Formats: sequence, structure tokens, C-alpha cells
Amino acid sequence: MANANVAFSKKTLQHFAELVKLTKQPARKLAERLFKEAIEREMEDFLLSVVANEYDVEGAEMVRSEDVDWNTLLSSKRTPLRKIFRTFREKYSQAL
Repeated sequence: MANANVAFSKKTLQHFAELVKLTKQPARKLAERLFKEAIEREMEDFLLSVVANEYDVEGAEMVRSEDVDWNTLLSSKRTPLRKIFRTFREKYSQAL
């Protein structure tokens, strides 16, 4: 395991201390879990923006969010986004 020194604002550290107390988890374990989750979310956001940019074609039809039948779309047996992100990450991680 590598060590890293990271500085946070006083307010952030106070919130973290409160969370440690409330969850009764060791500070190191909680910090590592939260940091890992934050990195994963940022990576997913970044990869989603890269994928979206690939599909952003000039002259493409724009569809309003309220015009999409989200229940049907989300319940279809299409490839989950996580799998798409994982594949993309494996394919392009060298370039990032």
C-alpha cells in the first residue's frame, strides 16, 4: 500500500471526524473507502463524457429527456453502463 499526504480544509476534516464517530469505523478504513468511491465516480463521469462526445454528431436529432420512456429503456436487457465503462476503461486506460 502506498502512502500519500493529502490536505483537506478544516471544515471537511470536521465533517469527516463526525462521520468517523457516527459510523464507529476506523478513520483510515473509512477515508480509504470514501476516497476510492469518489475516484470511481469521477472516473465514471469522465468516461461518460468521453463516450458522450463520441456520439455528439453534428446534425444529430436532439431528444428531450421528458420525451424518453425511461421505464422501458432502463428495464431493457441492454448492456449496463458499468460494463460499457469497464470495457472502455480497459481499452483506453493506457491513454488516460
